[in-house]
Amino acid sequence: GQYDHFMQKEIYEQPRAISDTIEGIIDEGHFDVRMFGDDAEEVFKNTDSILILAAGTSYYAGVTAKYWLESIAKIKTSVEISSEYRYRDSVPNPRQLVIAISQSGETLDTLEALKHAQSLGHTLSLAICNVQESAIARASRLVFYTRAGAEISVASTKACTTQ
Repeated sequence: GQYDHFMQKEIYEQPRAISDTIEGIIDEGHFDVRMFGDDAEEVFKNTDSILILAAGTSYYAGVTAKYWLESIAKIKTSVEISSEYRYRDSVPNPRQLVIAISQSGETLDTLEALKHAQSLGHTLSLAICNVQESAIARASRLVFYTRAGAEISVASTKACTTQ
């Protein structure tokens, strides 16, 4: 084709992936919080801080999200590498929203970190992933599906920018 390799192709597909994801968020100029789940409004009203759990490139998307969430939404946010968080006891906050980010929705460390947070008493959770009905999506109270499409190259491109 016109690209030297899949990664180059996927880099050029990023604008479309972002457009498709935004199209899934905004309907006729309006944002409906229920797109995350039926009780999303209640969850967000009861949230006083955010804990982001992720691995690899999704972790870096989480670090970027921390910047935006704290500077725009003014909500305290922390980001943890899933493989480290799952092996330690943290101080649970029942009003903290746990966001698990994974391109596939099957990243084992992130899934286990989410389950660990839930075992500590975290009941508010949101999955951000690219695959419908993935394990992380099923384990979360709320879910946001990105519309990045398939990624063939090892390095994440479209998934990262849509997360």
